[in-house]
Amino acid sequence: MVPIRGGPDGARDAGWRGTEMPTNNDRNFFLSTMPATGSDYVVALAVIGISTVLFVCAAVVATVQLAPMPAFIASYQSALAINDLITAVLLYSQFTILRSRALLLLASGYLFSAIAAIVHALSFPGLFAPTGLLGAGPQTTAWLYQIWHGVFPLVVLGYALLKDSDGGVKIKGSAGRAILGSSIAVAAAMSIATWIVTAKHGILPTLLSASGGSFTPILIGILSTLLFLSFAALVVLWFRRPHSVLDVWLMVVMCAWLFDIALSGVLNAARFDLGFYAGRIYGLCAASFVLAVLLFENVALQAQLSRLLGTLRRQVASERDYHS
Repeated sequence: MVPIRGGPDGARDAGWRGTEMPTNNDRNFFLSTMPATGSDYVVALAVIGISTVLFVCAAVVATVQLAPMPAFIASYQSALAINDLITAVLLYSQFTILRSRALLLLASGYLFSAIAAIVHALSFPGLFAPTGLLGAGPQTTAWLYQIWHGVFPLVVLGYALLKDSDGGVKIKGSAGRAILGSSIAVAAAMSIATWIVTAKHGILPTLLSASGGSFTPILIGILSTLLFLSFAALVVLWFRRPHSVLDVWLMVVMCAWLFDIALSGVLNAARFDLGFYAGRIYGLCAASFVLAVLLFENVALQAQLSRLLGTLRRQVASERDYHS
């Protein structure tokens, strides 16, 4: 469980102030401003270590061809979209209090990833239609994957550059309008990208060959760029100290993101080989890490709030008895 920092006064203020700017003590109750401890690093490094060992094992046999499993793709994409959407909502809820631009950008990135997962699934050949929905062409799904896996590391990179120990630059005015604006911008960006890769797919470079869906040199170049962007986001996060708990787990996310791209886009040979499936499992893990920590944080906060309320009730009862 994520440890809760801060004292009872901070918890009481955080609960009574609603969406007002929190004090320094209140900030210690938020994942994006909660200082990372040694135990946070130990757990994160353990997860990265286990993931690395499994990655090496999968990389050796990444080109082994397996049977197409549309049900796996549908389940994976659905879980991915749900995880990213819930994470976006939780981050937006923290933004309404902290008003951090970095947090708003990160929440928008998770929302983009959720929408991209849905659109990617709809366009996937053989999942809902032989050639995919939305008027998808033979290269649509591949291009959507590149856009999806390129935007998110850019968002994390932007978050790392914007954030600081006090939550980064603040947004003044209505938090609701800021969230609505970011949501509209994300939906518009994804709509434009979808239109380009569907209606204009004929003018886009070929990423997958017609015979067997093997990767073209252009696709290898794009995937190499995605690996570089993901690694750059990881490095910038590492050097932008001090780290919050969110920063630490975003670094774990970017490691899983690197393994996802490497297995499903670089080390494998075609769709539906072992690397294709293993990479997507890493993608699901990447979508789950921050969500899991956010949920643990909420449960821990509720537990501490319950204890604080119990203490307050006992104090009120004691004072009432004393004065009576």
